[in-house]
Amino acid sequence: MTKIFADRHIMSPDDMNALIFNAYRQALGKETAERISRQLDNYDYYAGKQHRDEYGRLVKANELPRPPGLDYDPTKYATNYFKAIVDRKARWQMGGKHGISVPRRQIDPIEDVLADDYEPSDEQRKENERAENYERLLYQLWDENKMRAKLVQAARDRLIADRVVCVITYDDRRGKLRWIFRPDYEYIPIYSEDDYEDLIGANLVKPVEYEIDGEEVPALRIQKYSLDDAGNAFIEEAIYRESDLELLETIQEKAPLGLDFIPIQEFPVNELITQSLGESEISALREQNDILNQMNEDAIDSLKFEMFEILAVTNAAPGATDNLQVAPGAVVEIQSQGDTKAADIKRVSGSFGWKEAFKDQYARVKGAMHEISGLPQIVPQELNFGGLNGEALQVLFHDIITDTEEHWLSWGYNLAELHEKSIRYLQARVNRPSFSYDRDVVKAIGNDYANEMRFQLPLPDNRRELVELLDLEVAAGFESNKGAMERLGVENVQAKLQEIESERNKRRFNSAVSYGDDDVFEQENTSSQDVKPEEE
Repeated sequence: MTKIFADRHIMSPDDMNALIFNAYRQALGKETAERISRQLDNYDYYAGKQHRDEYGRLVKANELPRPPGLDYDPTKYATNYFKAIVDRKARWQMGGKHGISVPRRQIDPIEDVLADDYEPSDEQRKENERAENYERLLYQLWDENKMRAKLVQAARDRLIADRVVCVITYDDRRGKLRWIFRPDYEYIPIYSEDDYEDLIGANLVKPVEYEIDGEEVPALRIQKYSLDDAGNAFIEEAIYRESDLELLETIQEKAPLGLDFIPIQEFPVNELITQSLGESEISALREQNDILNQMNEDAIDSLKFEMFEILAVTNAAPGATDNLQVAPGAVVEIQSQGDTKAADIKRVSGSFGWKEAFKDQYARVKGAMHEISGLPQIVPQELNFGGLNGEALQVLFHDIITDTEEHWLSWGYNLAELHEKSIRYLQARVNRPSFSYDRDVVKAIGNDYANEMRFQLPLPDNRRELVELLDLEVAAGFESNKGAMERLGVENVQAKLQEIESERNKRRFNSAVSYGDDDVFEQENTSSQDVKPEEE
């Protein structure tokens, strides 16, 4: 009898660290094994393991033994300012209320669109409806997958490991598409020989405990994706013994996915140089954090030495200090060694003024961490934003804003590609009995998967100034109502325009009834029935 235990969705760094030093390491190859080792090391460091033991392994401060040859136990302390920096930067990148926009193809001639009596053609109406439904479907996928919360976590993993991946899966029971983010140390990609961006296969690995004849054996659950020569995607899954990679159980035989791509989307920090994995700003942040840890440890020890100064006993008889007590209010009796010199007790203290020097150097190192990350040495919540306009905020947070916008270039491209792959995935399953989405909408998207991300900074924007600017632009004809709403970050702009039009008609209807204007009532009733979303 066989049984699988502890099928953890995500491996812990300790699990994976033990994993790569066996037969699996040989299968990975040197480059991949080193990449995973660096990433696991970063995760351990992030978790507070910021000291190395005698074997070179990262451990927590309280796990270190007292060094030999010392009469005191040196302070071991970890500030983990590193974690705070990573978390804050991840929130900066993905903490805003980001939106999605699906562009409408311009089918009608622009000269017709600019005419006062313009009425969209049937083809244009159909395209507008297609784009609107496509955008609404993407928002639905975001809500179902709790994407806003997941993106902050994904941004954190991406910063720590230089890459995070999202696996696209389908729940056949519920008929829903799922986005599952996986840390990069669980991901083994396979690229084509002529293009490292051309993903032709991938392995997803997680550890399990597998029971054989009543004994639990460490094992690996490996999910394999592959493309054949014709470009058809396949999936298979099995359990392997960890020590020698012997096949223990086949969970799923190799089966087609009905796709021509691997349903995995990578989110790397650097889009161009894969060799840079593990060599980003994280290593520089760790170096500075190590210095802060050492300085704090030295400072605490210095305070101890100043609080408990060394006692120097001179000219005392042998054994006089055996019963010496160091305690508040202690009474000490010391006998002289001879008649010529009287015994004496003195306190020996240092004269080095380290406190000011410590403060200065600590501020320098901490400032270096902020400079590396781009984060200002300010917590936004601590600011009185009421006294700062938009321009002041832009100046104050210039570095992190610039850094975040640079990261968004990568996020935007890869999220748009994730959306495209997801729609293609749904189109391949549109005829399944269990399908929780509008089949006609999915089919109508066709092969036009264009979509764009609208990112927002996690700063309180001065909406009053922006609204006033947009109001002037719309009045001057430089901007449309739809475009203004998109710049304000309104979700599902078309639905909002319809809602505004409906409320406007309702107010005019009520006003007509109040004044008994039957002509206006009839006019408005007809207008509300004939209004079309495209007639903005």
